[in-house]
Amino acid sequence: MASGNNHDNLTAAYIDGSAVIRVEGRGSFKTSPPIKQFIHRAIDAHSATRILLDMSDCIGMDSTFMGVIAGIACYTKSKPGLRFKLINLSEKNQKLLITLGVDRVVDYSLSTTAEEKNLILHLGTDAQPLEPGFPNKLEAAKTSLEAHTTLVDISPENYAKFKSVVEYLQDDVDALNRP
Repeated sequence: MASGNNHDNLTAAYIDGSAVIRVEGRGSFKTSPPIKQFIHRAIDAHSATRILLDMSDCIGMDSTFMGVIAGIACYTKSKPGLRFKLINLSEKNQKLLITLGVDRVVDYSLSTTAEEKNLILHLGTDAQPLEPGFPNKLEAAKTSLEAHTTLVDISPENYAKFKSVVEYLQDDVDALNRP
């Protein structure tokens, strides 16, 4: 299940009250919506108590993806008994999180516990593909705007980096909302 030529793949499963998602390729604006949708379904419909993103095969992340991850982390921290964690994060991706301040709100590790390894093994047999992409242009703009607003909210230093992006995306959302 590749999207275009970039081979960004997502696989996910519900295993013993946990939602486990493997990110292969880049964590990007294309992979952000299905991750967000799957996680909200896992919480609302399946009463997941733990959400793990296996990042062992993730070669990079863009700002939209990191903003969505930060938003999910903030959301899950408001839910008692719910844990969200990135596992098997590379040092390169850790540096990306630190650069935008996402490391301040998201739990992560560069390795896994024995229990997390066991869940990842089950992912191979129970996984379903999550198709990257946006349902429509308005949803794409809203997701990207929300992600970048979250990045500014968690780290005011990001305002200078993303001011023009946020303004552009807000204009885009406004234009797409007009009849």
